[in-house]
Amino acid sequence: MLQYKNKAMILEINNIPKVSFNVYNHLHWTRKKAFKDNLRLLLMSVTRVQLQGSYNLDFKFYFKGRKLDTINVTHIVKIIEDYLFKQDNENRKICMEVFKSTENKCILTITKN
Repeated sequence: MLQYKNKAMILEINNIPKVSFNVYNHLHWTRKKAFKDNLRLLLMSVTRVQLQGSYNLDFKFYFKGRKLDTINVTHIVKIIEDYLFKQDNENRKICMEVFKSTENKCILTITKN
């Protein structure tokens, strides 16, 4: 779901796969590619916006069962950032928080610098 609130774009990505960086890092390259492709399809169902310029990104991850350590969602953050930005080297601030929940999802708030 895509929303705009107080000059911020809010993306809600539901059913995000719960795969920690530790597991992802040891996958065969074909499984990594499948993971990326599935995540991109989820993103395409939410938005097809391509952003340019400098933005602040605030990721809030919610996972069923045991929550992942914050550092273990960095690969998901990078895949999402690469999908939304052709050039992501201008982004100023990227924040990540992980919470325990009853569903797997990510809420991303994007604000222009």
